[in-house]
Amino acid sequence: MPIPTKNQLEEHILKEDKRLDRIEEKIDRLSETVISLARAEEKLVMLEDDRKNINERLNKHSDRIDGVEGKVDETAVTITVLNRLFWIVLTAVVGAMTYQYIV
Repeated sequence: MPIPTKNQLEEHILKEDKRLDRIEEKIDRLSETVISLARAEEKLVMLEDDRKNINERLNKHSDRIDGVEGKVDETAVTITVLNRLFWIVLTAVVGAMTYQYIV
């Protein structure tokens, strides 16, 4: 095996340096990609937490709406009774006034 010359050694070292630089660049890009993936995963976790929170709040609002709907139904029955009672009393008053006027 022949002994390499100084020029050949320098050329070999230069090639190896370039190769190592390319490897370092790839490792840097890979680490940036891993960091980006970790950030994306963190955002997904936060979005899932927000979705759960919104779902819970919607369920609470739904329960409250159901409660209000029940109260509205009760109030509608009361108003119907009062409305009928008003017309009965009004009819009785008009009938009594008519009776008093005729007799």
